[in-house]
Amino acid sequence: MVEGHQGSLICGPCLTVAYTEVVAHETPSVDRVEHCTLCLEERNQPGWRSPAYEESVVCLRCIKQGATVFEKDTEYDWSRPE
Repeated sequence: MVEGHQGSLICGPCLTVAYTEVVAHETPSVDRVEHCTLCLEERNQPGWRSPAYEESVVCLRCIKQGATVFEKDTEYDWSRPE
């Protein structure tokens, strides 16, 4: 898990889907993030909306930062999707 502000979390499988859709395939589910669940900021950039929790939206910046965190974690075998 990667933790954001106010106890928000994103798990590896969700980050994989978010990274694949927003970064790798450039098919974001949100064109402009009004309120990122992780950083709590409004961002004029694409993002990913969780299909399980529609109120949860993650901005491109947090998706990329989360990917960096997971890649550095030696206890979790995660790599950026292509």
